[in-house]
Amino acid sequence: MIRIDFQNVLDSKIGARNGLSKSFLNDFLKKSEPLLKKVLKSEDKPGYAFLALPEDTKTVQAIHKFAKSQKGKWQNIVVLGIGGSALGGIALQDSILGNWHNLKNKPRLFFVDNIDPDYVESLFSMIDFKKTLFVVVSKSGGTVEPMALYAVAKEKLLKTVKKTFRQHLVFVTDPKSGILREMGNKEKIQMFDIPPNVGGRFSVHSAAALVPAALAGINIEKLMRGAKKMKEEIKKSHGEKNPALLLAALQFLMDWKKGKNMVVMMPYSNRLYRIADWYRQLLAESIGKNSKAGPTPMAALGTTDQHSQLQLWQEGPEDKWIIFLRVLNQASRLKLGSHLPSEMAYLKNRAMADALNAALKGTAESLAKSGKPNCTIELNQINEETVGALLFLLEVQVALLGELYGVNAFNQPGVEQSKIMTKKILSR
Repeated sequence: MIRIDFQNVLDSKIGARNGLSKSFLNDFLKKSEPLLKKVLKSEDKPGYAFLALPEDTKTVQAIHKFAKSQKGKWQNIVVLGIGGSALGGIALQDSILGNWHNLKNKPRLFFVDNIDPDYVESLFSMIDFKKTLFVVVSKSGGTVEPMALYAVAKEKLLKTVKKTFRQHLVFVTDPKSGILREMGNKEKIQMFDIPPNVGGRFSVHSAAALVPAALAGINIEKLMRGAKKMKEEIKKSHGEKNPALLLAALQFLMDWKKGKNMVVMMPYSNRLYRIADWYRQLLAESIGKNSKAGPTPMAALGTTDQHSQLQLWQEGPEDKWIIFLRVLNQASRLKLGSHLPSEMAYLKNRAMADALNAALKGTAESLAKSGKPNCTIELNQINEETVGALLFLLEVQVALLGELYGVNAFNQPGVEQSKIMTKKILSR
């Protein structure tokens, strides 16, 4: 289902300056296995509860039942959230439904994940509130951005559907505490829980992302099946055959042994680009905890960023390594046809996927030839199972990185301070 090609990080391929010896990598993998076992046995500890989500069939069934009851009622599903309350859902939307889903499918799915008034009003002015369901996602229930968005949405709902406004709202929040939970109880609004020990950036397999996904028609049972299969694979495999252990080791060693403190995730698939965006938060907020621990993640898109960033990676500072995402079997069979000049005969009647894959291989090999480390995560195809598996893999990788770096991967004190200051400024 998912394979990792890591030949382009080995010294036999890219040289000793930036590459790792196979024996050193294998020794490190062996020494790190106890840490992975520790992570996998920590489901009952704060933060680690995301590990239990693939088995949460009760929540999946409840969401499925609700989504079925709403089928055909809405033209629009609008999700109001920020950070982990939105990025996971956006990643699922683009990867599984496709980038142009809203052009021809109903219900259309929109994520409003910022409080830029022009951005918000441009959407709210174009949708019919009588035919729109709003999903408010906030773990704490008190974060400024989703509550500000909710305030605007409710104001407009009260002007258009005052008697039935409750039917146009769904809250996804902490099961017991928080302002959103209190409001939902008081107003008798439909609510779903984010487990208390699951943080926002690790919540993609929880109601935070599953509710909008199910409402938009994504098969969340298959999504969770993929996550469960990946969990089983991580539990039973060893050494370089263990994808979470291998990815964590590569990231840690590229940073600490080779000085690559920036990591680029670059899908060669527009549908997977927002997964790179989601991963950027996952890694940055989880590991960036002190001046010595915190690789800087970047998101890029192939082939687009071959023509905007590759020059820097090839000949600029040697402080980066690249993780490519490759889809082995593209759903599209789009052909290039024969209407091309003779100088480009090599393209005639080829599948467009051939050109995309050639660009990826060419970029990876070009970087390797220049001594620049890179690896490729390969998915057989894009569907609910492979996406569910990939997201779970990356979550476990980051949880293990917390152990390797010696930091708490599940708090975010720097973010919390910003929230506190924002509220103080608004309260003056």
